[in-house]
Amino acid sequence: MTWMDLSVPLSTGMPVYPGDPEVRIEAALTVAGDGANVLSLAIGTHTGTHADAPLHVSDGWASLNELPLGVFSGTAELADVRGVEGGRPITAGHLSGIAPAGTSASGPEYPERILLLRTGFADAWGTDEYLEHPWLDAAAAQLVVDLGYRAVGLDALSVDPTPHNGSAASAAAHSFPAHDILAGNGCIIVENLTGLEQVQDALDSGTAVEVFLFPLSIPGADGAPIRAVARPAAAPEQPPLGRSSGRDLSLEEVQDAADRLMAAFAACDTESYFASFGPDATFIFHPEAESPASRSAYRALWDGWLASGWRVLDCSSREQHIQLLGTTAVFSHRLATTVQTDRAGGRHTSDERETIVFSRTPDGSVRCVHEHLSLFPD
Repeated sequence: MTWMDLSVPLSTGMPVYPGDPEVRIEAALTVAGDGANVLSLAIGTHTGTHADAPLHVSDGWASLNELPLGVFSGTAELADVRGVEGGRPITAGHLSGIAPAGTSASGPEYPERILLLRTGFADAWGTDEYLEHPWLDAAAAQLVVDLGYRAVGLDALSVDPTPHNGSAASAAAHSFPAHDILAGNGCIIVENLTGLEQVQDALDSGTAVEVFLFPLSIPGADGAPIRAVARPAAAPEQPPLGRSSGRDLSLEEVQDAADRLMAAFAACDTESYFASFGPDATFIFHPEAESPASRSAYRALWDGWLASGWRVLDCSSREQHIQLLGTTAVFSHRLATTVQTDRAGGRHTSDERETIVFSRTPDGSVRCVHEHLSLFPD
């Protein structure tokens, strides 16, 4: 499994939001002098890749530790907004293609998806240009909330414009409409992400991605640094053979399925016969020069036999055995058949050993998933 690091490293003198505490990381203890290495960290709660709590913008709103842990992880929904120029708003139109957040199985307070906005401004990290990033306008922020998201992150300094040289508003007079809308609806905001191209590449390849944005546990915090990471979502685990979901097969069900299959075979009832098989069933016929690779190939072979005048004149089953394996069962028998092999009336009789694997499907029916036919030894 490939983990994706979406966090900027913490270091002394690193970029911070204008007016936030500067970052100082220095040795407090050393092995040489104290027997152990310990660093001293002086950072603000919004340093580097971090999460904003609703408390960040309004007293009385929730702090990070008051939010359910489920909002800090989920499946990634990514909007590529790199076409928005620096200093310009990301509008609701730019986000019109994103899916609703959905609800996870854990409950309504846990949205299934986390929204990531790829602005491309992570490439400008550490430069003056980084302050002139795109930002969410009020309509876009409201759309995010209306779609059910309770976590949104971006690879830029803020979801609102950042004061900088040449900006219209000073830091003191600055307003935070996107923060107000998102935080006011219980949505955490993650800023200064990096590496979102990894997530987009995975999503473009058809792979779902899980995102984890867990903050430091600081009671009453308005925000906290996080180690943002992502990974390809695991494929649903397949239960072992015979232990899939559903009721275990009974002898009666397997016998009935086998009887119906043989009756369709004896009657040359093509539709009923092939309807008994699952779509991915396999077929192995040793009497044939080449076994069919799929159900469609087997059906073509069957149709060819019928077209040549092949008909079943007599079909009997002896020495039957059924082995139950939960929701899967193995049926085997000695199959004696007499067939008309040409239109002139020629007949052929053979004894063969047939083994069929039956399995219960998600809809509760019983289907064949494997058929093995071989000549019965003399």
